[in-house]
Amino acid sequence: MEIKNFYLKKEVYDLDDISQNADSYIGGYNNENLVENIEKNRKKYVASGLLMVEGSIVFISNYKEIGNIPIFDDLPSLYCYYLNAIEEYLDNGEATFYYPSQPIEVIIKKDIGQQTKITIDENSLKVNEKFFLDSLLNNSQHFFGTLLTELKLNKYKHELKQIESIKKRLTD
Repeated sequence: MEIKNFYLKKEVYDLDDISQNADSYIGGYNNENLVENIEKNRKKYVASGLLMVEGSIVFISNYKEIGNIPIFDDLPSLYCYYLNAIEEYLDNGEATFYYPSQPIEVIIKKDIGQQTKITIDENSLKVNEKFFLDSLLNNSQHFFGTLLTELKLNKYKHELKQIESIKKRLTD
C-alpha cells in the first residue's frame, strides 16, 4: 500500500477537464514541489498563517487507487479530518467523515483479521491495518512537518502533537 498526496496548481472550473487533463492541474505529488510552488506564490496560498491549497490524499494498493482526480478539497483540512478519523477508528473500529467542502464520504472500518477497509466516494480498498495507520500517520507527519519547518506555518503545531499522541497510543 502506498499513500501520497497531490496539490492543484490552478483553479478547477470543469470536472471533465480536470479528469481529462489532470497533468495540467496537478502541481506535484510530493511536498518539495509544494514548498517550491507556495514560496513562489505565498500571497495566493497563505492567509493568516494557514495554507490554502486544494489537493487530495491518494491511497494505492494492488494497482488500484482511491482518492485521486477528480476528488480534491482543502489539503491541510483533509489531513486534519483523516487524523480525527484515525482517533475515532481506534475508539470505535469505524470512522466516517465527509470532505471539508464536498459531499465525498470517507469510511474507515475494521475488517476481518488485521484488515481495514477504506472507502472514498464508494470506491474501496482493503489494506493491512497496521501498515495503513503507520503510513497515514507518517505521511501526515511529513506533510505538517514540511508546513511547519519549510513554510514556517506555526499554526500546524497542534497537528504534529496530535500525530505524536496517536503514535504513542498505538505503541501502548
